[in-house]
Amino acid sequence: MKCLVTAIGSMSAEAVISRLARLPGVEVVGCNLHPASWTPASRLVRCFYQVPSAKDAAAYVARLLLICERERVSHLIALTDPEVDVLSAHREAFAVAGIVLCIPPEPAVQVARDKLSIYRRFADHPRIRPIATADLHEAERRAFSWPLIAKPRRGRSSEGQVHIPDAGALQFWGARLVGQDYVVQPCHVGDVMVVDVVRHPEGKAAAAMTRQELLRTANGAGMTVRMQPGHPCDALAQEVADTLDMRGCVNVEFLIVNGVPLLMDINPRFSAGVAFSIMAGYDMVANHLRCFVGENLAPCLAPPDAVYTRGFLEYSLQN
Repeated sequence: MKCLVTAIGSMSAEAVISRLARLPGVEVVGCNLHPASWTPASRLVRCFYQVPSAKDAAAYVARLLLICERERVSHLIALTDPEVDVLSAHREAFAVAGIVLCIPPEPAVQVARDKLSIYRRFADHPRIRPIATADLHEAERRAFSWPLIAKPRRGRSSEGQVHIPDAGALQFWGARLVGQDYVVQPCHVGDVMVVDVVRHPEGKAAAAMTRQELLRTANGAGMTVRMQPGHPCDALAQEVADTLDMRGCVNVEFLIVNGVPLLMDINPRFSAGVAFSIMAGYDMVANHLRCFVGENLAPCLAPPDAVYTRGFLEYSLQN
């Protein structure tokens, strides 16, 4: 089996590539927007390709198909949201070429990548409570308490977020963001719980691990976390995955406000901190792949009550 991993400059790349490379009979090819000498994880793959940005969908897809043909790739794993969006919309081209896209089904991706759709899907759910969400230009009609946060409806991380403290700011930003697809949410304060959850495509089994993010970057990547064995968010994340008919490993984020878990985000790909779940004892990467090759998931034991942190290393990569 040969796997192509995209966006290997992303924070999850080294963990994903390292675990794939340990699997018997698996070879890993990598690609990234930037050249190999700028991409530390390029040293871990059998061969590396530079590709166009996923923003240029036609060029991006054409380049991936060419790489897959040249390298005889059988499975493709995408590591960032924009790439999942593009690949999900071009499934047929990869299916015709005999390439398995290791991403969730298209309806699940469409909901997960749309903050307003997440709210609408779960607003009446008996157990899962989403953060209240409305279109920016309809916010005045909603009985929201100040302050608010405006976000791109299909944005990722914290990109493009705007703090809205009062009605005057809402009017200002409403005028400034005309024509842009933004939503607003109450600006809650609470503990961020991130759950890596793997769901078998037939719904026969699922595995979840919850961690509390103690320190996170400005764009929402956890740097220091505490594993939370047996946390209620384990079951909630599995129910989210079941409701959307997810497949493979995805990431579900909750905000604990006054003791209540509020569904905050659903990421249809590996989390930036998937290495933490692996360190805590469950191979999210191997089990993700099992979901696309017809194998059963390995059992998931409770993680240790432990704190993990991450840092950075420097490399000199030669062309």
